[in-house]
Amino acid sequence: YASGCRSFWETFFHVFILFFVVNMYDMIVLNWGVFCHSQKLRIPGTEDMDKEYKDKLFHVRGAVIGCVLGLIVAFLSGCIVHFALL
Repeated sequence: YASGCRSFWETFFHVFILFFVVNMYDMIVLNWGVFCHSQKLRIPGTEDMDKEYKDKLFHVRGAVIGCVLGLIVAFLSGCIVHFALL
């Protein structure tokens, strides 16, 4: 509501786009770019799991789950704005 959204669909798309952009940034830049290629970010005791750390499909599945959660949060946010304006 504070961002200027005054209808369900405005709020839904606004919140979902925010979730989507942050989720894609997390997947591409942080997970694929940094986490998959940095030895310093490994959990102690898992240094030999190089193949598992570089499994990009694992990060894609996480991003899909994040997008589904984004849909749910966007729907709830749209409902809140919709019913607040009645």
